[in-house]
Amino acid sequence: MIGISTATPLYEFLRLCNLSPLPKTVLDCGAGHANTKLILFHLHGYDAHGIDIDQEALDEAVEYCKDNDYEVNLICADMRSIPFTDESFSFVYSYNSISFMTKPDIKRSMDEIKRVLTPGGLCFVNFHSVDDPDDRPFKKTAFAYRLLSSKRFSKFEDDEADAYFGSCEIIRKEKRLIEKIEGGDKYCQAYVDYIARKE
Repeated sequence: MIGISTATPLYEFLRLCNLSPLPKTVLDCGAGHANTKLILFHLHGYDAHGIDIDQEALDEAVEYCKDNDYEVNLICADMRSIPFTDESFSFVYSYNSISFMTKPDIKRSMDEIKRVLTPGGLCFVNFHSVDDPDDRPFKKTAFAYRLLSSKRFSKFEDDEADAYFGSCEIIRKEKRLIEKIEGGDKYCQAYVDYIARKE
């Protein structure tokens, strides 16, 4: 399966979700592209839903899932205003997606993630760290620039995003510094990952 092996932090989130007694309902906020991570949860028996603001990316995910008989529910929607009722999902995650937004929009999105999460439910969200060296501005054709009015990734100090997890217990927090070589190019990335339980 494309992409799933690169989403290694989600395996720990999935492990904790599997230990929960809550119904196996999950929402992916930022589920577009053919390498949608939602497949990982579908293959483990979850009622899997995903949203993405970028219709083109969403179409790729829909086509890939259809071609491979993966039954997931994907819709074009904005995580700043998630189109589901309060406490709709046991588990919600945003993997490598939320930092495309401005910090005020990230705050709105985090409030929405907590709103649709059932009490006792788990969420996973990761944020770009200030230690990530990529400060390039987004191209004007990029979805983040066009649809989110974002100029570049929002970056966070080590404890800065803690404030978004009010009404939640942070049960796991990890800072990841990654060096990769792909296609002969070496690059670095830095994230702060959170898993939290809604109280």
